[in-house]
Amino acid sequence: MVALYDRIQSETVRARMQRDEVGLDTLSLLKSELVRASKEGGASGSIDDDLVVRVTRKEVKRREEAIAVYSKAGREDAARREEAEMEVLRRFLPAAMSEQEIEAEVRAVIAEVKPEGPKGFGQVMKAASARLAGRADGTQIAGVARRLLGS
Repeated sequence: MVALYDRIQSETVRARMQRDEVGLDTLSLLKSELVRASKEGGASGSIDDDLVVRVTRKEVKRREEAIAVYSKAGREDAARREEAEMEVLRRFLPAAMSEQEIEAEVRAVIAEVKPEGPKGFGQVMKAASARLAGRADGTQIAGVARRLLGS
């Protein structure tokens, strides 16, 4: 399997050859964000798949927020560009888990942690977030955990 950073490199070359302005701009920005993140405190200086997924998720979230702002301001052209950039970024993220898959994982975590009612939410979230890192959004995990814990 090809490393995600290598895929980003080859997609950048492909975008350049096809004169895909949106793809090239988005991938160039992603590469610079990855390099910056790899040099931040606590980082090993290398770019692994985990770092790529984390940074890409952050960039997708930024695009989602920008789309909402642009749409609210009536700037549909800018919103469409952000959507196009978001689609380029999503190619490097693993497939999102379904609600049922997240629920099954959170149930397994609850069985392991054995929290004491709704007060154990923090323990469950810590374990579930670590277990589902890169595969599910924190807000989805929290929603399922709250529902299952009855809080």
